[in-house]
Amino acid sequence: MKAQNATFRAKDGTSIYWAGWTPEQAPKAVVQIIHGYAEHIGRYGNVVEQLLPAGYAVFGTDHRGHGKSEGKRGHVGSFQEFIDDEIQFRREVIDAQFPGCPCFMLGHSMGSIIAMNLVEQSPAGIRGLVLSGTGSRPGEEIPKIIILITKILSRILPSVHVKSPLPPEFISRDTEVVKAYVDDQLVYNVITPRLAHEMNRYVVIGAQNAFKIRMPVLIQLGSTDTAFSGQYELYEKIGATDKTYKNYEGLRHEVYNELPEDRAVALADLSQWLDAHCAEG
Repeated sequence: MKAQNATFRAKDGTSIYWAGWTPEQAPKAVVQIIHGYAEHIGRYGNVVEQLLPAGYAVFGTDHRGHGKSEGKRGHVGSFQEFIDDEIQFRREVIDAQFPGCPCFMLGHSMGSIIAMNLVEQSPAGIRGLVLSGTGSRPGEEIPKIIILITKILSRILPSVHVKSPLPPEFISRDTEVVKAYVDDQLVYNVITPRLAHEMNRYVVIGAQNAFKIRMPVLIQLGSTDTAFSGQYELYEKIGATDKTYKNYEGLRHEVYNELPEDRAVALADLSQWLDAHCAEG
């Protein structure tokens, strides 16, 4: 295995950190992970450990304002900046190292919204799309008044920090995973009105344009995940004929970081789906 990490400069000059893991042999495909809100690419060790021995290279960034990348924590000027950074990363880093190699997008939570909008805008060269912890609307547990207040504050106080309303326990039933999340110095629990509003806006935009997605799609969700709502509605809206919906009974937001026996099922489903669609290429 070869592990790499470096940075690149986004269009506006922001330094974006990235990491990658490559198998000893030439990879049969590259999986570009697009992580969620408040976390970083370093939390995807379970995915790397599953896919690397199967012959996949795994690469991903820390979003601006996240992890080891530059930018105010929990803030973005426009959600499109996240999308543009990921497009630039694939072209300048992944495509440069693996020209002609199949590329799959794997987006989790906020990252699923980035990935969905990305493939709607720029699908060329992407073999398939995996969405984890996703949906078509903000979570039903978020009061509508909060969504309205966030929209207003996004205009007048866009970059003020407020505490995240999500308790850490919502990510997993595995107490060790939750403790590691809480103790992780690169994970934060604040968000700005601008990022919250942009996320709420782009989850709806992504779902409205899901008919444009024609590549194969895998959706993986925990049945008790409430981060977003309208999950099956999103599945129905996706234009692809080759699409798979996996809802894991009792699992929470991070299906790849659930209790060991449950995460093993979700990870096996992921690798089997990737294998099937590599073979189709």
